[in-house]
Amino acid sequence: MGTLPAYLQYAFSLACPPGWTASAEVPVLTGELADLLGYRPQADLLLTHTDGQRLWVEFEVSRADPVANHAKFAAAHLFQPQPDTDIFVAMVSPHVDRGRRNLGATAITLLRRVGMAAYQTTLLPHLPPAEIKRLNHTPLPELLVAALPVADELARVFAVSALVLTDSDGRIHFVGDVLEVLLNLRRWHRELADPATRERWGRRTVTYFVVEPRTGRFAPSKFCAYVDVTAPTPDAAMTVARYTALDGREPRFDGHRARAHLTRHLGFIERPLADAGTLRPAFERWLAAHQDVITLHPRGPILLLPPPWYA
Repeated sequence: MGTLPAYLQYAFSLACPPGWTASAEVPVLTGELADLLGYRPQADLLLTHTDGQRLWVEFEVSRADPVANHAKFAAAHLFQPQPDTDIFVAMVSPHVDRGRRNLGATAITLLRRVGMAAYQTTLLPHLPPAEIKRLNHTPLPELLVAALPVADELARVFAVSALVLTDSDGRIHFVGDVLEVLLNLRRWHRELADPATRERWGRRTVTYFVVEPRTGRFAPSKFCAYVDVTAPTPDAAMTVARYTALDGREPRFDGHRARAHLTRHLGFIERPLADAGTLRPAFERWLAAHQDVITLHPRGPILLLPPPWYA
């Protein structure tokens, strides 16, 4: 293991907001169960609030198999169910390749299906993989004076694990991972291909559009930024029916907060269409095919691109 997790354990403990404390290398199982099973899993960090809420945080800096920690917690939950006040959060750095991080993001749904409150998000999303690797091999004394944005990292943990709103249909959170954003984009396109759903969507004014560069597809960023964590599958975490039931009726379901979350917490890059290079003609073609359901805001359009390391 490199030095970055140890640094983050220490730095998170210093940056905890009032009411929170942090403990490193906390056993997940009781001693009796660990003796029976033959393994003793430990969490990188446990954040505990005075009201009893606990956040179990894992730092996935460069693991070849980051899903191992997801499985560790899921297996522990089968023998020793977490209370409702416990939450699992995996933070995956840009140094973990796209396939492995996406496997982890998908496994989060499996953890939820066994009854856990679980989330995956990014770790230091504004840094390139090579810089993550360098930091992970930097001596700890040098890391302590490196002024990494620890407060932003801690804020992301709270942002993705906090409930945005709840109603009779489920529980809405901000997306935690880039894959969730792109699955929402994919869902929007699939649903808008149905005439009845297209009519339900109507015609909406949009400023910010998430881009999937690999396919040249776009979708309203607000649709892409929220998920229902009670959804049965990752690609059903936001639907047109759910969106239209909330949009304009629920102030916490907010487009400006959505865009800020994608850029601040997930590393998406804002780019005006005029500066979008080859994406500009792709967007214009896309808009021509969707002009019956999209009206451009006078300020827009502004594209939100996934971080460069997500390729």
